[in-house]
Amino acid sequence: MSKKSMALFAIIIVILIIIALICIFKKEKRDKVFTIYDKMRNSQNFTFSMEEKYDEINYKVVMSQRGTDVSIDMFSDNEHTTTIILQNEAYYIMHDKQEYYNYADEEIDSDIVLSGLYNMTKKEYVSNREQIEGKSYYYEEFDNDTTDFLIYANTNETSKVKTRFYFDKGNLVYIKNIVTSEDFSQEELIKVNLTYEVDQNVFEIPDDYAEVEY
Repeated sequence: MSKKSMALFAIIIVILIIIALICIFKKEKRDKVFTIYDKMRNSQNFTFSMEEKYDEINYKVVMSQRGTDVSIDMFSDNEHTTTIILQNEAYYIMHDKQEYYNYADEEIDSDIVLSGLYNMTKKEYVSNREQIEGKSYYYEEFDNDTTDFLIYANTNETSKVKTRFYFDKGNLVYIKNIVTSEDFSQEELIKVNLTYEVDQNVFEIPDDYAEVEY
């Protein structure tokens, strides 16, 4: 290879390195949280559940989306309620009483999961690994200025929240909220399950339930 060719080759290598560095520092995020958000947004059909135990009580929230239809099931040891949003209609179902009411005139946030994840994709994050129940998981940690993804954790005006998303082979498996304030600090670890299948029954009100006045 001639000296001229070697010089040209060296220049090309330098240019490629510069381009690579620019891409690294200015690239659109393609991290794991972003990837999950993007897939859920494009699918518009998913079931996202969060589950934990607090004060000996089991809590579970299951959010199902089918296009623009949304169902939010909330479970505790002795209570099960469902909020269903169907186009311009919204219903609140109390399964223990076998009753429901319509509150279509109220504005309801039906995009809880996607809006929460969207907020995270716009933030910087730190990543690391942590052991949970003897297994090491990769996580991405974000400063969280909302109550998205909190179930029981308390917050006040001085609270700062960090939210970690834990992954196992690309699958979201846990969320941890770390809350600190002037008065207290606490953590909540939530078990997560995300699938792209939806039970169609969650959008229906049982025939034997009675409608009551709101």
